Amino acid sequence: MGNEVDCVTAVDCRIEEIISRRLRETYPEHKFVGEETAAEIGNDYEVTDDPTWIVDPVDGTNNFVHHFPYAGISIGLAVNKESVLGVIYLPVLDELYTAAKGLGAQLNGQTLPLFHPPALTTPTALSQCAMLTGHGLIRSKEYVKSRIDSFKRLLLEKEQGGASVRNLRIIGSTISDMSLIAKGAAEVFWEVGAHAWDFAASVILVLESGGAVFDGSGWWGSNIPEDERSLLPLNIWKRRILAVRHMPDLPGKPGSGREIQKQLAADVLNLVEDTFYEPDGSH
Repeated sequence: MGNEVDCVTAVDCRIEEIISRRLRETYPEHKFVGEETAAEIGNDYEVTDDPTWIVDPVDGTNNFVHHFPYAGISIGLAVNKESVLGVIYLPVLDELYTAAKGLGAQLNGQTLPLFHPPALTTPTALSQCAMLTGHGLIRSKEYVKSRIDSFKRLLLEKEQGGASVRNLRIIGSTISDMSLIAKGAAEVFWEVGAHAWDFAASVILVLESGGAVFDGSGWWGSNIPEDERSLLPLNIWKRRILAVRHMPDLPGKPGSGREIQKQLAADVLNLVEDTFYEPDGSH
């Protein structure tokens, strides 16, 4: 089952079957999208405004197969195509993340982010940031070159046109990456090519922890006043994301944390190469 890059295990299918059955029994009027069922039918499923449960039974399957602890289950609920509820469980680490729109985010019952000033600092440049990313599933020469070129620009010294990002990490699990952003353990996460089931729970988790999410055309964060929200909520079906953790305001500068989130996102998006992917589902 599966291919050399994305090992699909029998565990994925079994977990999705269990979750799907329970959700359909409890919410028969709701729709359901799962990674494994989507793989069976291709991209031919309709995306609507109806309440839709979006499930990744094992995100980080390769990690799971190789006994690397960053693998977990993701269950998200989207209404009007917007992520409103999320549950992520990383069983090896025994970390249960929960979030709901307007109700905050928690890790094993503790409010996120876990760290607060002075432990949670406010970096003002990418050179002060720990950044998470991925290498993607496509291994064509052109695609790999695009990724490596992006990594080079992020890592190069500023005098050579780069950002000199403090460190660049590849964990291999989008929900784990986003959980670390929500926790406050990394500053920035950038990825293109992931799917709605990677974002459905993790986006609301980051937002409710005070973070911001971007899709390359603008930004959206739960801590932004309504009159500043010039764009629609992040489109979780669009297969691209940039997330920035909660940033405390600088002393004596209210609102500065939000501005720094925007600036860090803009700095990353100016350096990385975008790759077009067909959106998930039919719209």
